[in-house]
Amino acid sequence: MSGKLIIVSNRLPFKIERRAGRYEIRQSSGGLVSAIKSLPKGAGITWIGAADFREEAWLEYKRTAGNSEYNVVPLFLDKKTEKLYYNGFSNGLIWPLFHYFPSFAEYDVEYYKAYKEINAQFAEKIRAIADETDAIWVQDYHLMLLPGMLRQGSKPLNSSFFLHIPFPSYELMKLIPEDWRNDILNSLLCADVVGFHTKEYVSHFKRSLSFFLGAESNNNLVNINGHTTLIRDYPISVDFNQFNAAFDEPAVAKGRNLIRQRYNQTKIIFSLDRLDYSKGVINRLFAYEALMQQNASVRGHVVFIINVVPSREEISKYAERKKMIEEHISRINGVYGSIHWQPIIYQYQHLSFNNLLACYTACDIALVTPLRDGMNLVAKEFVASRKDRRGTLILSEFAGAANELKGSIVVNPNDLDGTQSAIFESLNLSPAEQEDRMTAMQEHLRKHDINAWLQSFMEDMHRVKSQNLGAGPRIMSFEDKMVILDAYKSASRRLILLDYDGTLVRFYNRPQDAVPGDVVRELLQRLAGNPLNRVVLVSGRDAATLGQWFNIPGMAIAAEHGSVHWQGTGRKQHAGDVTVPVWKQAVKRLMQKYTAQVPGSFIEEKQFTIAWHYRAVEDITVEAIKMRLSKELMLLNGNEEFNILAGNKVLEVKSIHVNKGKFVSGLLAGGDFDFVLAIGDDVTDEDMFAVLNGKTHYTVKVGLASTQARYNLINVNSVLSFLDQLSVLKNNLLVR
Repeated sequence: MSGKLIIVSNRLPFKIERRAGRYEIRQSSGGLVSAIKSLPKGAGITWIGAADFREEAWLEYKRTAGNSEYNVVPLFLDKKTEKLYYNGFSNGLIWPLFHYFPSFAEYDVEYYKAYKEINAQFAEKIRAIADETDAIWVQDYHLMLLPGMLRQGSKPLNSSFFLHIPFPSYELMKLIPEDWRNDILNSLLCADVVGFHTKEYVSHFKRSLSFFLGAESNNNLVNINGHTTLIRDYPISVDFNQFNAAFDEPAVAKGRNLIRQRYNQTKIIFSLDRLDYSKGVINRLFAYEALMQQNASVRGHVVFIINVVPSREEISKYAERKKMIEEHISRINGVYGSIHWQPIIYQYQHLSFNNLLACYTACDIALVTPLRDGMNLVAKEFVASRKDRRGTLILSEFAGAANELKGSIVVNPNDLDGTQSAIFESLNLSPAEQEDRMTAMQEHLRKHDINAWLQSFMEDMHRVKSQNLGAGPRIMSFEDKMVILDAYKSASRRLILLDYDGTLVRFYNRPQDAVPGDVVRELLQRLAGNPLNRVVLVSGRDAATLGQWFNIPGMAIAAEHGSVHWQGTGRKQHAGDVTVPVWKQAVKRLMQKYTAQVPGSFIEEKQFTIAWHYRAVEDITVEAIKMRLSKELMLLNGNEEFNILAGNKVLEVKSIHVNKGKFVSGLLAGGDFDFVLAIGDDVTDEDMFAVLNGKTHYTVKVGLASTQARYNLINVNSVLSFLDQLSVLKNNLLVR
């Protein structure tokens, strides 16, 4: 990127402390900080965040200490507003709701006002230092209104966003008041890239967009209000080499040996968590208690070292949780302990890096069982630290890391009996099995470390920015046409992919009226008659209609987005994994209900897809009715068996197994084409554009909507004129 990289987070990644009469910086040790520090010196990094220190301390530090590793821009927030924004909306509503604790959520309008106010202050600070060449990367749930605010006003700025916590089911998003919820979702859609830890969170986010905003995605791209957003999973990780190498550090080795000597002949279970109700600490204690109840042999031979890191004690739910944890630990130690053995060793403190690594590398089991967690880097740190390839990871299925760490023993933390059984099993795993499990996980983390995460996200930021996906249409110029015509002229094996409705013919209120005229037929005949061309009509229409309208030698037809395809008068072939869907009748009954409510609307039923048309309806309420139908279809689609596509005055439902992109991928695999041209007008054609990203691939969107295609043509007439220029090429010579 030509400009600077601006990282925006709720807090700056350091504190300023006064030592020996001067101010010094104490750097935070989070994954994001480590990743940013790995970037080349001189990369032009600016970090913006709220200060954890007084403004006077900052000014004095700047005066006496010189430059930091990157440019720092602190915000000094009003404490009262900051408390409402941070403890109130961010951690009193968003945190519990996104972690599936809806009963803990607090819906206070003053919280939301403060949240908007602080986000606006961040936006103002960014505008003061940023320009359109800069890459602005916004971090986490505290700043979800920021991407939208940055695109407002006289100086609109693009940004990208990463969520470090889970994104919940749309059923939980329903609980947020409508205006607040829509503000958040619309703001996130102002970002160029929106990243999540897992594909599950991506799916939840896209379903919320569809359910609440009617915004559909194609190939992880969503276009709304002329802006295109890439939505993807980017599983955050750790610095594998740092943790792995630390095993041999003298301070770590000394700490490890002291722990092992202290608990000689005793198996060690280790648990590290920040104080939070989402971490499942109490469930863990109950499971450990169940282990001792059901397996008397472990008593005196196992010790559970549990370290809780102080966090948000000023929030009542956290202070209550701390009290409950300590009461249960005291009770369990009192019931099961003896003068010679204490079942649980409890610490409530921050651990230094060396002490943490000593615990990671000394224990036999790492017990990491949150009730809900975006990723959980403790699990990855433990695996990376075990250079000896010993130890076992017990991991909650509700942690994002469970999708990656396949060598862990996965449990449901609400299943106390299942968790205690997993602990008992882990205590008896052979060294060989421990090594096999650990080796598999370490190989994964080596390839997918924090630097790979950073590179992946930044590459997509750069790609989206350089391709200018959110900047509106790129109308095909005369020079663009000449480039395509010259490429066509010099090619010897060409593939031409054409949509039908909205591309070769205009839309009609009744689909059956869109019969191809002589101009379209003659044009297709000329293109298909060239022996160097393979022409394929790729349409959402049914096979019977297309077969009736077209019988052009040399031209292939793919109906219903590729579900059925054939060449000329040849035999129809079906996509290998396509059968008549079992959900179609239920969808049809639902559409019939809405057809009865909306005079002029009708259902178009095909073999593998079904569509509700309302092109002839002039009622201004029909869009709201379409939204209701779309929501009901989502509820019907609990097993995610079909996609719901909003087209030009049509709502189409088709199998998830079929799209134009998959069909075109099959064509590309079966032919060595040195020129590919694809033209289409609607959302289903984006699947086709997405797979055509080679240098000799030319993709064209009909209309002015944002698109993955390289070019836009204004309307059907523009398409026919352009294709006519191609069709007059004879013997690889352009007739001018």
